[in-house]
Amino acid sequence: MNRTRPHLRPILSAWPALGLLVGALAACPSRAHAQPVRLASPAQIVTAQLETDANGRLHWSLQRRGAKLIEPSPLGITVGDVDLGAGVRLGEPSLRLVLESYPWRGGKRMATNHCQAVHLPVRHHASGTDWVLEARLFDDGFAYRYRVPGTGSRPVTREASSWTLPDGAQAWYQTDTRNYEGVYERRAPADIPVRVTTDRGTRPVFLGPPVTVELPGAGFLLITEANLFGYSGMTLRPTGTLRLEAAFEDDPQGFTIAGEIVSPWRVTLAVDDLNALVNSDLVPNLCEPPDPKLFPAGMNTDWIRPGRALITWCVFGNDGAQWHLQKWFVDQCAALDCEYLLVDAGWRTERWGWLANGGDVWARLKELCAYAAERRVGIVVWHSFPEGRDDGPGLTRPEARRELFGRCRDAGVQGVKIDFFDSERKDIIEAYEHLLRLAAEHRLTINFHGANKPTGEVRTWPNEVTREGIREQEYLLWDKLPLPHYAALPFTRMAVGHSDFLPTYVRTKYLKNTSAVFQMATAIIATTSFLCWPDHPEDYRASVFLGLVQALPLVWDETRVLTGSTIGQCVGFARRAGEEWYVGVINGSDKTKPWVTRLDFLGSGPYLATLYRDAEPRPSGVAVEVGRELTAADSLELELPSGGGYVAWIKRKP
Repeated sequence: MNRTRPHLRPILSAWPALGLLVGALAACPSRAHAQPVRLASPAQIVTAQLETDANGRLHWSLQRRGAKLIEPSPLGITVGDVDLGAGVRLGEPSLRLVLESYPWRGGKRMATNHCQAVHLPVRHHASGTDWVLEARLFDDGFAYRYRVPGTGSRPVTREASSWTLPDGAQAWYQTDTRNYEGVYERRAPADIPVRVTTDRGTRPVFLGPPVTVELPGAGFLLITEANLFGYSGMTLRPTGTLRLEAAFEDDPQGFTIAGEIVSPWRVTLAVDDLNALVNSDLVPNLCEPPDPKLFPAGMNTDWIRPGRALITWCVFGNDGAQWHLQKWFVDQCAALDCEYLLVDAGWRTERWGWLANGGDVWARLKELCAYAAERRVGIVVWHSFPEGRDDGPGLTRPEARRELFGRCRDAGVQGVKIDFFDSERKDIIEAYEHLLRLAAEHRLTINFHGANKPTGEVRTWPNEVTREGIREQEYLLWDKLPLPHYAALPFTRMAVGHSDFLPTYVRTKYLKNTSAVFQMATAIIATTSFLCWPDHPEDYRASVFLGLVQALPLVWDETRVLTGSTIGQCVGFARRAGEEWYVGVINGSDKTKPWVTRLDFLGSGPYLATLYRDAEPRPSGVAVEVGRELTAADSLELELPSGGGYVAWIKRKP
């Protein structure tokens, strides 16, 4: 269903002050800045207020069911040296209701976009500049962006966009804004360090969105951006107060935009519980639908095939890319029912045998793709973005991208993993989109690594099948991840987009502070349509989890966050694919936790379950119960040790 239509009268009747404001603007524009513009979401759950202070500075604030979530906070954009949010008056807002649904790929089959869209003219007094503040009010949040008409090239030097959080709030954040691989921490906003001291001196702290906020009492906010194209990526600057401010850390002197300036959306998700947070469609709703010429069936375009993969790197290191191992890897993929093999770093070099005895790397890649196709396995290859790596020329130049994608297409490759972006400069953001467009023209999927946060791009470019931009489990090769980080990720970084998390190690030496069942549960909790199993394939074939590894869906019909889930402590997800349910629970706390999982999400009739619990010897021991009969009236009572987990695979009884 797709419907976009004008819808002014109901919102005006819900907010009489807005109706009065429209009349006041026409009668007395010079005094319009004194009147607030009040707006409401379709069901009037979320309300926002836009207003100017005594000095004409534009502010916004946010409420949910009457509770204050964001106190008045400045907004505005600076073009050149003109702050277009200071000394302004507001014009007459126009509104329309948006109601549409579209296929999705991840935690649910369909996404719903239902919001009040607002077009608010703004006049900057001193410069005479007319611009527009666009806003979207959803029942689970609020977003705005700046649209500044004009021609020629103009510099954007800063934004006043900010969020003043309520007293008593607690923020979950990470500070790696190079490739978004930081560990999530929890602090009151005013206690987040503003500067840190390193061996190179002191430097300011920036937070890499999303930042998830626990509200005092109950409820959550999530702060991020959406539809990041043709603009510098936004980070957040702590101020030592309750306010977080937008910053462009990778373009500190600003960046130039030709023609009309349209910023990404500044997003505030506002929900009552973690289930609503995980199931929100707000971020992709703010992005454009895919081009039907490139993606005739959108998310379901036939050459974009979700799948699981073995990876030649990870536990093998770069030695996994040796030419003589590649057909063995393909055979292992076929035995594990993996749809893909990811041939990682090193494949283009003489060191790993691809060029041995006068061999041609592209001829050998074509040979591998043909061998894999006979076994119904697709080949995905790794490539670095910058120059100077050992896999040939980088991809900073458009002509190098065209050459790589053309050769990959001719060889029969189905996807490319591109690595080491390590920045959100405007030119890097533009490179992401150009790579996605070119890849789509060559019918190739892309996995971005060394990457920034997702901002809903996958709606516009469904050939992006996964993305790193997360501290994931490659770190287990040399370290461990803090348990609270595991339990924070589903409600922070993973809540805004897919993630190449590398779930489910099975060898004991890689379990670190987790258990084998915990590891299996992470594959259910993490969302991705291209899942890479990181461990040795022979260990998967010998594992009690073999059946799950072979069958685990990647595209779900439904996701439910189970009661008892607490950000940074315990996480329980139930996901449905067809008539089968998969339950994954992890304990990310340092204490044993009791857990009662109600099964009221099941349909009518009995089900049969295979249950996996922690057992001795820890951490590798697994107790498996097969054929347990369950109904929607049942509950599963668990005792989860620290770093422990639980998995249930539930099928309707024949």
